[in-house]
Amino acid sequence: MDTPFSVDLELKIIRARNIDLKSCAELFVRCYLYAGSNKTRVKIDSEKISSKSDLTWNQTFSLNCTGTKETIKSLENGTITFELRRRISAPPLIGRMMAGSKLVARADMRWNDVVAEKGLEIEKWVVMVPEKSGRRVCDDAVKPPAVLIAAEVKEREVKRSSERKCGDCNDYCVGCEYFAIGAALEAF
Repeated sequence: MDTPFSVDLELKIIRARNIDLKSCAELFVRCYLYAGSNKTRVKIDSEKISSKSDLTWNQTFSLNCTGTKETIKSLENGTITFELRRRISAPPLIGRMMAGSKLVARADMRWNDVVAEKGLEIEKWVVMVPEKSGRRVCDDAVKPPAVLIAAEVKEREVKRSSERKCGDCNDYCVGCEYFAIGAALEAF
């Protein structure tokens, strides 16, 4: 039986730049973390801010993945998707009919490109590709949208406990190699 491991990820969405929306809208960042065969994913949405603000979130998410060493390795070989999305401000009655959001820009990155060595915090700009159907067209004179993030990963061995044993595979894993995750907002 493999020894269970736990990976803790602190992901902070700091701010955005090079955003040029013609109309006032609420902006937020959506992250998808993929695990295993990239079929299992976790979606995280930041708070919404006005596109007319200073484009700062400073919002931290704490994520945890527990599994075998092989599970953790597949996570590290996975991807993280960052999407900058907008929700148009509308009166409450109309807003219910126009639920949803529109993609402004997107970046797909390998897990290892986002996080540094375990135990070290990094801060980097995630440069995004603007949505082609959007109002903003990027050419050589216009800088692409970007989101500043900070990330830190810590890995640790988990002590075995009979309560942690998986009923399906009779091993010490969480959800049979699914990315078990608990996201907690720093603000709460």
